[in-house]
Amino acid sequence: MTVTISDRAALEALVVDNDDLERLEALLAQFNIFEALGAVRHELRHSDLLRFLVDPRGAHGLGDLFLRRLLQRTLAVAGPESSAGLSPVEMDVHTFDEAEVFRERANIDLLVLDHEGKLAVIVENKIDTGEHSNQLRIYWEAVSQEFPSYRLLGIYLTPDGDLPSDDRYVAVDYSVIATLVERLVETRASTLGPDVRVLLAHYAQMLRRHIVSDSEIAELCRRIYRKHRAALDLIYEHRPDMQQAIREALEGLVKERDDLVLDVCTKSAVRFLPRQWDEVPALREGTGMWTSSRRVLMFEFVNAPESLYLKLVVGPGPAATRAKLYAMATADPALFKGATKGVYKFYNTILGKTVLPKKAYEAEDIEELTAKIREQWTALLAADLPAVVRRVEELAW
Repeated sequence: MTVTISDRAALEALVVDNDDLERLEALLAQFNIFEALGAVRHELRHSDLLRFLVDPRGAHGLGDLFLRRLLQRTLAVAGPESSAGLSPVEMDVHTFDEAEVFRERANIDLLVLDHEGKLAVIVENKIDTGEHSNQLRIYWEAVSQEFPSYRLLGIYLTPDGDLPSDDRYVAVDYSVIATLVERLVETRASTLGPDVRVLLAHYAQMLRRHIVSDSEIAELCRRIYRKHRAALDLIYEHRPDMQQAIREALEGLVKERDDLVLDVCTKSAVRFLPRQWDEVPALREGTGMWTSSRRVLMFEFVNAPESLYLKLVVGPGPAATRAKLYAMATADPALFKGATKGVYKFYNTILGKTVLPKKAYEAEDIEELTAKIREQWTALLAADLPAVVRRVEELAW
């Protein structure tokens, strides 16, 4: 795409004397523990921290204060018709010192059991996902059956206070959590341990930055986009291609080695082999269905948009050669892990390993992914690759 004069003007307007952009960059430049750990939108990590905060016996030193305040806010939203028949005033004088808090009991994100007050609180936490399979109803019925004499209070916690499918639950948005945490940091500053105070401050900051829709960062982003839409759309169109960047990094690693040869590559498949395999005529008798080089045996990085997998593949070629290579792999399962079962007509994977799992792509940039790839590559060159080369050389060609 050609960048026009108007495109250039739009880009200049975005970056020159843009107070909103400078303010946004200043906010994002502030260090945050949760951002550093890549836990911003990890639903499970949010649930883990909420479990820590609502547990009266947690090491935070707040006792049951966070739990009581959360229930008060929930009941204030629910009004007098709450299914549990409770009021915010009752929560203020109630004591939850002996309450039990569970994570993933019966698949429930958070379950609080106050045996003394015979109250069960179900918390379903959603960040970027929605409900599925009538889970709210299922959780309610499961707790009702296990604790038939308990009053139930259901909390459906989402960034924007989405309405739950089951009207017995109360919709609570994450601004409630952010406000509660901020007030605790402010009012309990003298009694909170310094490490807990920092943790809570960073959590509230992260919620305001990324989760709560009415945050300063969210408003700045909306305002900048409205004013500089053309420039931002242009930037998005020319954003880096992660898959292509990983392909280039893989090809670069292979090219660094004099003992390795690149074959025909695409964005989703980077193929290479040890140079000495080209000296074995039987390994150059492929049908050409796989690659124009007619090589039969090659390593292949399968470069998917959200995963990276390394395979040693026996491609189309003479049946005797293919059978010999498959027999070599099955004779040494400790080395040739991840092999397919049986000899297929055209392609057989005789070794396979994950280089980057899907979760590695969730929060990391290309530099971090490249570092992980190089780490795995170094391990491959030190162990598996030399061992595989020896096994192939030992065959009677």
